[in-house]
Amino acid sequence: MKIFLAQENPTVGDLKGNLARLLQVVQENSGADLVVFPELYLTGYPPYDLLLCPEFREAVQEAAAELQEATRQYPHTTIIVGLPWVEGGELFNAAAVLSGGEVLGVQKKRKLTSFRFGDERRYFQPGREHVMVSVAGHNVGIALGLELDAGLARELKQAGADLVVNPRAVPFRVGEEAQRRQGLKQLAEEAELALAVVGQVGGNDGLIFAGSSLTLDASGQLLADLNPFQAGGCLVDLHSAEEPPEQVWDEPALVYQALVLGLRDYIRKCGMERVIIGLSGGIDSAVAACIAAEAVGPEQVWGLTQPGPYSSPESVQDAQALARNLGIRFDILPITGLYDAVLSALSDHFAGTAMNVAEENIQARLRGNLLMALSNKFGGLVLSNSNKSELAVGYCTLYGDMCGGMAVLADIYKTMVYQVAEYINREREIIPASTITKPPSAELRPNQRDADSLPPYDVLDAILQAYLDEELSPREIIGRGFAEETVRWVVRAVEGSEYKRRQAALILRVTTPLLGPERRMPLAAAKHI
Repeated sequence: MKIFLAQENPTVGDLKGNLARLLQVVQENSGADLVVFPELYLTGYPPYDLLLCPEFREAVQEAAAELQEATRQYPHTTIIVGLPWVEGGELFNAAAVLSGGEVLGVQKKRKLTSFRFGDERRYFQPGREHVMVSVAGHNVGIALGLELDAGLARELKQAGADLVVNPRAVPFRVGEEAQRRQGLKQLAEEAELALAVVGQVGGNDGLIFAGSSLTLDASGQLLADLNPFQAGGCLVDLHSAEEPPEQVWDEPALVYQALVLGLRDYIRKCGMERVIIGLSGGIDSAVAACIAAEAVGPEQVWGLTQPGPYSSPESVQDAQALARNLGIRFDILPITGLYDAVLSALSDHFAGTAMNVAEENIQARLRGNLLMALSNKFGGLVLSNSNKSELAVGYCTLYGDMCGGMAVLADIYKTMVYQVAEYINREREIIPASTITKPPSAELRPNQRDADSLPPYDVLDAILQAYLDEELSPREIIGRGFAEETVRWVVRAVEGSEYKRRQAALILRVTTPLLGPERRMPLAAAKHI
């Protein structure tokens, strides 16, 4: 039995474009017995509240009917495609099985997924029945998304399945790939079922899908293994004895590839081309610029360094060297004159006060103002360079360095930013070595260092990871050996900065749980830490 795994990158809402691509893939692989597309491929995943629009639901039904008719051209090929399915006035997340102009069956998702970023129960009703279809002498059961577990596999096996097809659209999360693959291998072995897992690839808003499609035989042997973050496909013979080479899951490499794909798809699917980014000479803007150049091409990246009264000449030199190494446009746009003018305008009101964070933030906001002005004048997506460590504790300026339409690094910790920088420089120096080795600084006051305001990043990130990712209490974190005063400060800073995160740019998501609108902490509430 020959199965084509169609690891495709649909655009949400583009029914015509997604359908046209589907038909092209089927035509090119009409010699396969079975062609499988990802979960909700026809609409793209997740379609969110488009599913609540009557006109959109009607258009989905029309596209499904057009697809059914088109399959008459391929009477010897069975197609499984994810799509919303209306039946009895109810909407289901489903996989339709089509061949020769006929609907052979419709598997409705039984265990609806409840993510923090997309509750399927808001839109869909759960299915109840198992659908079994015969393809090239095999009894094929279908499981959608994350509903495929040991229990469902046993049920499908008892129902007569010897192959389970798993169309899915599961967002990438750091550290989960190897665990996911091991779980599928164990499931195939224990249930003695062949598995064909076909994942969506691509970026949709802040979500990133790795694809990571694979096929396993009933003993758990790997038969096909598609590269993550790349659209494409693979024709696999279910009875092949060849095992593809095992992929190496290097975490910084996966994070880099995920962020490149997320940014590229957001720009492409929104109809934009150019990226505008402030280059401070620091590690965050350097990594973000590398991701941008990879995502859209160096010729579409405009980097600007904006030296102020406390910027070091070395920072300007590092920014210039980075731009030269990347081959991107680079300009110097000083803000010292503007800063002096603002201080002059506020002199009567600031009289008799000491310099504090107000003067620091004026500089950050001037930089953000100029970047947004260039975006308005010439077009282009302004990138915010804040990382997860900074965004978590509020070490960032609202309407300043938080300006922009996309926060590329805002879901990875500072320590991971350094690891990604090392990955970027794995073959040659792109990010200047001095950018990586110098102590991080916002350069908003004389001799400023991040360490003046924050715990060391390795300590800060370990506490944040325990609090946000593992959801441990402050007492449990202190029990791991961290100083109580430091833990309490970090937790208070996280909770006290929620108002900033509510106004942050769109974040590319690669960790879980998440910072942003999905973390529903109250703003006006008594402090409990």
